[in-house]
Amino acid sequence: MKAFVGARIFTGTEWLKDGALIIEENRIVKVLRRKRLPKNAEIINVKGKFITPGLVDAHSHIGMVEEGAGRDYADLNESTNPTTPDIQAIDGFYPDDPAIRETRASGITTVYITPGSSNPIAGLGAVVKLKDGYLKDMILKDRAGLKLSFGENPKATYGVNGKKPITRMAIAAIIREAFYKARVYCNKRRGKERDPQQEALCLALRRKIPIRAHAHRKDDILTALRIAEEFNLSIIIEHCTEGHLAVEEMKGYKNIIGCVSGPLLYFPWKVELKNLSFKNPAILSEHEFLVAIMSDHPFTHAKYLTLYAAMAHKEGMDEIEALKAITINPAILLGVDKKVGSLEPDKDADFVIWSHHPFELKSEAMEVYIEGKRIK
Repeated sequence: MKAFVGARIFTGTEWLKDGALIIEENRIVKVLRRKRLPKNAEIINVKGKFITPGLVDAHSHIGMVEEGAGRDYADLNESTNPTTPDIQAIDGFYPDDPAIRETRASGITTVYITPGSSNPIAGLGAVVKLKDGYLKDMILKDRAGLKLSFGENPKATYGVNGKKPITRMAIAAIIREAFYKARVYCNKRRGKERDPQQEALCLALRRKIPIRAHAHRKDDILTALRIAEEFNLSIIIEHCTEGHLAVEEMKGYKNIIGCVSGPLLYFPWKVELKNLSFKNPAILSEHEFLVAIMSDHPFTHAKYLTLYAAMAHKEGMDEIEALKAITINPAILLGVDKKVGSLEPDKDADFVIWSHHPFELKSEAMEVYIEGKRIK
């Protein structure tokens, strides 16, 4: 049993001054407000430092686009068919991507990896721990969400070649048609040969996993929400770039679990990004949406996740909410909050010891632990 004492500790919901984090092997035992320490604990003095849960990146392509390897080694978009619900991000994940070492050294211990946004229905995302070992040991959830994509990316992928979808109307129609067919399959299948594509859609129709809807522009956000309501799907809005322009209408939809905002430190290189703003997470949070902040690695590097959250705080997001947006909130959205995202008894001992407040530019992740094992 180890007791890390003297630091300011962010539990996932609040700061504790001069707290104590008690771990045993790979689990958290407790977090104390005062130093009423177990007699058999090894005392580790971290006075003057800051402790947070291991950070959680709610949307990433790390390991799917290998750092420094070029396009030939990118396993991101299966741009051969507008509907590929059965493909799984984990099957394109490369555990030896150099970016993984950099990312976990920055304090990120858990990530959600997802197929890209070329297809209206793109495939299944997974939650992985960035720890050493075999791939099977890294996986927390291998099927954690179904990626849908609205707006310019599917149009740019297929429309430029004169193939469907050319318009936003066709994107929505393709998605609806797939769910109509899957609903029939889900209701009638009894002992028949299974269809992997339909099975993946059934996971969403049965609300076993949420749809994760890539939607930047206000109209795309609302189209995604209409489709979710039509088929009674749980939905998380990915990017949600114009969420701050749509919040009042968004509140009218009951199936929305939350929003994953970002990438925020980004150049608005296409029309649907023209209203990109670091104020977006603050406005969504103020309207009581559950908000996570993403890196969208490699489009902005995952290792700067604290910077993106700090900038959101600078532009109006409450400090605690900004910290939650990279810890407990993404864990909740990913359905892994019983294991990660906060420092609570019986959760995995994933935590970071920082030299300064994690939102300070000079702050360094001095020590990073995953399941009680120091990996930096």
